[in-house]
Amino acid sequence: MQWGQIKTLFILCFLILDIFLLHHFITYSNTNFEPIDNVSMEDDVRNNVNGINNLPEESPAEEAMLYAERKEFSDTELTEIEELPNQTSVIIDRHLIISEFDKPLAVNVEEDVEALAENIWNFNQYRYFDKDEASNTYIFFQEIDRPIYFNPSGVLLVQVNDKEEVTRYVQTILEKAEDQQEPEEINSPMDALTGLYLRNGFIRSGDEITAEVELGYHNLLPLPNGVQLLAPTWEFEVNGERHYYVNAIEGHLTSRNDEDFIQEMKTQISDYFAEGSTAEFEVTDEEWEEEDIELLLEQLLEIQEETTNGVE
Repeated sequence: MQWGQIKTLFILCFLILDIFLLHHFITYSNTNFEPIDNVSMEDDVRNNVNGINNLPEESPAEEAMLYAERKEFSDTELTEIEELPNQTSVIIDRHLIISEFDKPLAVNVEEDVEALAENIWNFNQYRYFDKDEASNTYIFFQEIDRPIYFNPSGVLLVQVNDKEEVTRYVQTILEKAEDQQEPEEINSPMDALTGLYLRNGFIRSGDEITAEVELGYHNLLPLPNGVQLLAPTWEFEVNGERHYYVNAIEGHLTSRNDEDFIQEMKTQISDYFAEGSTAEFEVTDEEWEEEDIELLLEQLLEIQEETTNGVE
């Protein structure tokens, strides 16, 4: 074969190759590809976290911060508390109620919670949250439009004995302050969950959201005038035991548990009775002595010792 023919053949081959590559370039340049390792974070969460169906299908796009302040009982409200049946109450600084039933109430709190309504002042402002097994205490969070999570100034703690009879309770309450903020944009529950999943040690692959995710309020910081600034907050229950709270505006994360909160409340109550305290006390039973109050405090929110019966 002559060199001229060979050169012509090479030119034809390269021309065909150029046409082939040009065809593929034109075809695929109009196609949008996502790299394999660029799977969206939301898809990553959906593929690795169970219980996604517990996220609300619709959620608010905006929500306002809540300004709330510690409620102090009026004279009329104090009279209402004093007239509650079958109990003696210690009222501290017109805000904190510690009450003991003269005769334990045979009420199954989980099955017939409304039976407590006639025995606890403004009971309808609280919602059942959980039971702390260590102290036999049922935890109720106050609601102001939405639940207020783990706030010592807006909680109802109902303690039962080993027969599940109601023996005593602790109650505090918040009320809306006069000034309130305008609504602002908040993160979606999926955004909050994605943040939890991407932070090692919080939610991991295989974990499950085991309760309906709900928007409530959690404390950011107390203001100098005693007003609390409560942020819209997404609550996540994970694997039926851990609770995470994600600020829906700024994304801050808090993890809370029942037992630590009970201990915080017990410490706060003890401080009212410490030497040098300026707290004011009112007792609804004039026959109660100081020893009666001390016994009540000793038993209040007491952590039950676990018995092993000699078994390691």
